[in-house]
Amino acid sequence: MGSKIEAVALNTPGFFRRGSIDMEIRAAKECLKKTRLDPNMLGLLVNTGVYRDRNIGEPAIATLIQKEIGANEIFAGGGSTFSFDLTNGGCGMLTGMMVVDGYLHSGDIDYGMVVTADADPVPGRTEGFHFTPAAAAILLSRGTEGHGFLHYRTATEGRFIDDLTGRIEWMEYKGKMRNILVVKQAEGFAASCARFARENLDSFLKELSLTMKDIDLVIPSQSPRGFLEELKKKRDLELKLVDVTDKLADVHTAGIGFALERAMSTGRFAAAKNCLFLTVGAGLTASLALYRNQA
Repeated sequence: MGSKIEAVALNTPGFFRRGSIDMEIRAAKECLKKTRLDPNMLGLLVNTGVYRDRNIGEPAIATLIQKEIGANEIFAGGGSTFSFDLTNGGCGMLTGMMVVDGYLHSGDIDYGMVVTADADPVPGRTEGFHFTPAAAAILLSRGTEGHGFLHYRTATEGRFIDDLTGRIEWMEYKGKMRNILVVKQAEGFAASCARFARENLDSFLKELSLTMKDIDLVIPSQSPRGFLEELKKKRDLELKLVDVTDKLADVHTAGIGFALERAMSTGRFAAAKNCLFLTVGAGLTASLALYRNQA
């Protein structure tokens, strides 16, 4: 029995700039609104964003979001909401869904939500920050036997750990010493991600005794830049990939949320029996999941 996707909601900065936390709150509220779910029904709230306002480390961003959406703010002895941050780069949102899936499968909760966002933490005090600011929220519930998320796989390859880095460095900036977020991406990072993703895709399908002919739709990471172009070189993937880079060039952790929403709004998701989620991130890391819709 796998978890079922109930809704997905997105958010991007408006005319007046909004930070990552504000975007996440808006996306989470919209997700609840779509399903008319009482926020107090949320048993688990996981935040997987990496680049947050002013590089906040504590408290967990998820707890701030929980408060703002009104999810069991005060423990009354009945229901409660467990909220925490989970960071796994570009694979974070799918990793968060895997965690929520485990809680749903155990019967401990009825609903769980994964929220994520990335935005320039301190505009004007970063170097190399190239991600498009965006947020996504996905609401999950307990599915039925043989449907929903059925199988996961995560793998890492340490040889490329320095190909994408984001570090706070004490350095001279505009004539003064400051803490500056420095993001660096190696030239061949996208190609390395695509290669590693394809390798793990083959292993993943083998574990399930499936081939690409059995996969109807692929919901992939939308970053790093060039990743999808490299991935499309594998012929049996090209027509099945959901690509939203025509609208948002380099969405980081929220990428699969935007791809999923595009697939849902165009009817591609509902029409697909077997959907593959395929994410990559720094490390290298690759995370995959199989989602099966009811006929």
